[in-house]
Amino acid sequence: MTRATTSTANTRNPVDGRRLRVVIRQTGPFDLRLSLEAAASFFPAAAPPPITLRAPLQVDGVTTIVEVSQSSKAAGTLQVSSTSPLAGIRLRGVARWLTSAELDLRPFYASVATHPVMADVVRTLHGLKPLRPATLLEMAVIAITEQQLSLAAAFHIRSRLIRRFGKPLGDLWVFPSPERLAAASLDELGKCGLSLRKAEYIKGLGKRIANSGLDFATLQEKTDERIRDAILSHRGFGEWSVQYILGRGFGRSDSLPSADTGLRRVVGHYFGKGHRLTAEELEDALAAFKPFRGLAAFYLAVHWRLRRRAKPMPTNHAETTKNILTTPR
Repeated sequence: MTRATTSTANTRNPVDGRRLRVVIRQTGPFDLRLSLEAAASFFPAAAPPPITLRAPLQVDGVTTIVEVSQSSKAAGTLQVSSTSPLAGIRLRGVARWLTSAELDLRPFYASVATHPVMADVVRTLHGLKPLRPATLLEMAVIAITEQQLSLAAAFHIRSRLIRRFGKPLGDLWVFPSPERLAAASLDELGKCGLSLRKAEYIKGLGKRIANSGLDFATLQEKTDERIRDAILSHRGFGEWSVQYILGRGFGRSDSLPSADTGLRRVVGHYFGKGHRLTAEELEDALAAFKPFRGLAAFYLAVHWRLRRRAKPMPTNHAETTKNILTTPR
């Protein structure tokens, strides 16, 4: 599976370079293969889900592909390598970021162990974690591209964006730098399939990051409220975008985009007798899972999608569900 994204199949990378190999240990249970399968379920199916995470990115001026694999779920360790020399501590940091290594699932599992619905869901998806994009810039662009669009349409727009403005690396593409996005014309951005407004948002986002007007690295240490205020102060982001970026990008497990139509449909399948919930009903349905409401919603969305792939759902549930972590409102 070759995509202009951060994760593809486990084919050997043709890029030459000395490989650095390290091992990292996850906090609590983690199933990389299941997490990759879950991530793939939200995108147009082109091949079987990958079993190795491959992320093309630039780290400290070095363009490389970071590969993460797992030989045994029980061991709790991941094997990590890069196609170009990186400091071991940087390579470990990148791999931990991509795989949400700091997320310990055990408190969440304990909190739902006796729940009549969630207990079965987490048992089926034991070790599932949401995988992150390589950078928060990429996460923000994902949020913009997916506003009011299907996942498939947004995916294809991003693929064109990455191929037009990114950098090829073997069979993958490195996501465009903020400087490259800032320098792009609105006409060039529009040729990727973006509306004029979204092209303006992405170009403006690139400018702000390139000119240090938005520092995602600093925001990582802030509270949810501070992050929310900072992102909302920039054009192109609303409340849905904030919750989406907080959850998938910053890894805040309680972040819940309750206005999301797809999420309301999915949660309604489990808690609303098959009917799409209102935003308020969704919040009520997941209130018991605080401080893991976003994580619980992610598990429900993945459970719904994987079951649907294995066996078609009844007609009233057959509409395309939008990922709680990848679909804006």
